[in-house]
Amino acid sequence: MVFPMDTATLPSAPMTATTSQSIRKLATEQFGEILIEERHIFTFPDGLLGFEDLRQFIIVRDERTEPVRWLLSVEHPELSFPVISPFFLVADYSPGKEYCDFQRYTPLAILTLGAGGATANLKAPVILDVRQQRGMQIIIPSDKYSTAHPIGVQQQTTT
Repeated sequence: MVFPMDTATLPSAPMTATTSQSIRKLATEQFGEILIEERHIFTFPDGLLGFEDLRQFIIVRDERTEPVRWLLSVEHPELSFPVISPFFLVADYSPGKEYCDFQRYTPLAILTLGAGGATANLKAPVILDVRQQRGMQIIIPSDKYSTAHPIGVQQQTTT
């Protein structure tokens, strides 16, 4: 079952038709038709790196891919990015002191699947401001985090 994510109360319940909020219908190839309330849309004033023209996104929770969520473009619903909480990968992850209020800010790492396996971009996380329903992608200036942090069990070779 697929749910638009209510970031104020992670995770959310499925939407009902009796809500008084403005509801939009998105037709997606990956998730089928989903209904979203306007209050679940995050506005990205500067877009995402490489996708600066896309300004509205929602977080979609798909039980089949937990704990991975999907950052789905409202303008182009065929485009979504797999994201994960960086705390699943690095317990003491810190996107910077200006975003350390985790009641307000939710950091997410974008995942990439390549020939060498899955990686997470911990250097340039997406930051969701759940109070203002705004989002941004930042670049952490320190070299502490990588743009290609390996995910999963790494196999060691023995000699």
